[in-house]
Amino acid sequence: MRDFRPRPEQLSGLLALAVLTVAAAGPAPAGDAPPPRPSKGVAMPAPAEAFDTLRYTLPHKAPAPAPAARRGCAPLLLDTGDLGFGSSVVFDHMPSVREIGDLSELTSVRHVVVSLPEWPGGYEQLQVLAQAILPEDCDLVVILPGYPPSHAAAEAWNYLRQPLRIVLVVDGPPADRGAIEELNRLRGLDRVIADMQYPARTGFERLQRPLSFRVLR
Repeated sequence: MRDFRPRPEQLSGLLALAVLTVAAAGPAPAGDAPPPRPSKGVAMPAPAEAFDTLRYTLPHKAPAPAPAARRGCAPLLLDTGDLGFGSSVVFDHMPSVREIGDLSELTSVRHVVVSLPEWPGGYEQLQVLAQAILPEDCDLVVILPGYPPSHAAAEAWNYLRQPLRIVLVVDGPPADRGAIEELNRLRGLDRVIADMQYPARTGFERLQRPLSFRVLR
């Protein structure tokens, strides 16, 4: 067999023919295509299926935690005249008779604090507190928001036969001065705390209970 070796002047024609043949055949199927070769100094993107894995393995800066939402809570009661050893148990809801009864298992409970989101409408809603048996030498502190919505809501607390202290948290003096008279008739009212940007006794002149101010910044 005669050995065929193209002459140098034929090489350019053969190369052009090979390029035309590949172009006519079209691109190779995606499954058969070899992975692209990265050029020197150029980083190739990772395949899509690898992104989830790389997201956890590559070093990255942890996202900053979202700012904590401002939460309302029962204020800490500081009684300078109470020098005894004891605990305060705080409920952010109206507790059941069983929840209060379970407090007998704790040591030296001096205050049961009940912080309510709104005023109970009448004495029927206070039956739980009326039937509850508090630990020995313990009092009941109830924190209520705003002024009483009705005379019945305020009068209901006068029928509660418990060692009761009511702390009222308001946004300022009432629009109706008659609300101050209603507070003066509230037997268990211990004090009023007013959230005010600029504390002033204007509107509270007739209040017959201790008045404190709290400025939130």
